[in-house]
Amino acid sequence: MHFINIIVDLMKPNSENKKRMENNLQEKINKQLEIGFKVSASSIIDKAFEIFKGIAGFAILAVIIYIVASWIINSLLGIIFPMQIDEEEIQAIANSGDIVQIQEYYKDIFASSNFALSSTISTLLSSALYPILYSVFVMARKFDLHQNIEFSDIFVHYKNGKFLNLFLVTLIVQIVGSIGFMLCIIPGFIVSTMWMLAVPLIIFGSADIKDALNYSMKLAFKSFGGFFTVLLMCIGVIIVGLLLCCIGIIAAIPLVYIIIYVLYKDVIGFSDDNSDEISQLGTDIYKDNPYMK
Repeated sequence: MHFINIIVDLMKPNSENKKRMENNLQEKINKQLEIGFKVSASSIIDKAFEIFKGIAGFAILAVIIYIVASWIINSLLGIIFPMQIDEEEIQAIANSGDIVQIQEYYKDIFASSNFALSSTISTLLSSALYPILYSVFVMARKFDLHQNIEFSDIFVHYKNGKFLNLFLVTLIVQIVGSIGFMLCIIPGFIVSTMWMLAVPLIIFGSADIKDALNYSMKLAFKSFGGFFTVLLMCIGVIIVGLLLCCIGIIAAIPLVYIIIYVLYKDVIGFSDDNSDEISQLGTDIYKDNPYMK
């Protein structure tokens, strides 16, 4: 009985701390919604580049790990669920110029059970890998706090208790966003804009999925023009990365996450007492490194 009481006592501070963080987050967001705020895309990109220069090595490494892991998974899925594609038949149909026949051929492929099962598993596993990319948020925060970034930070979301929420919110945003883009594209841009801060709200604000999506949507619609401009800026960064022989995408992806981090920082911000979870990780690089004093 005494042992159980000790466990309960140990759990209370964590519960109280989480409740306090939730209340602080709600107060910040309500205040911003009440007084309003301005989103400066030019200022955000300047700050993002500054942070990127400080964390580029580990941020790019996280992207490479994600890409390699995704490639391995998709390769294995291709072996387990092979697609029966006759290249000679495809070439013959393409040469015929019959659009209806081409549509019917690909419709049969997409309707196959192997394609459906492979696509579903691929989407689930891809969402499970996204926390590797989300580690860039943590790196950016640690950079702001003058803390050392470590290799283990790349996998931080698999051990800090936030994996499930990040996995589910990624699935929701991807599915709803895909449906939106199929519906004349514009709804897809709206979805991408209004849920831009959902992931950092889970990481930094410890919000649950419902609150993260709800808070992000409210903030986005409070300054939709500013948020949409930031989204277009992120798309521009990705396009430039693809144009640089596709290799640039390895640097473009973390830069996009850093831009979203700066947006979160400018719109919501962090506690003045540095009581957020990230501030408890790592060490002060100015204190520990004599060359940075």
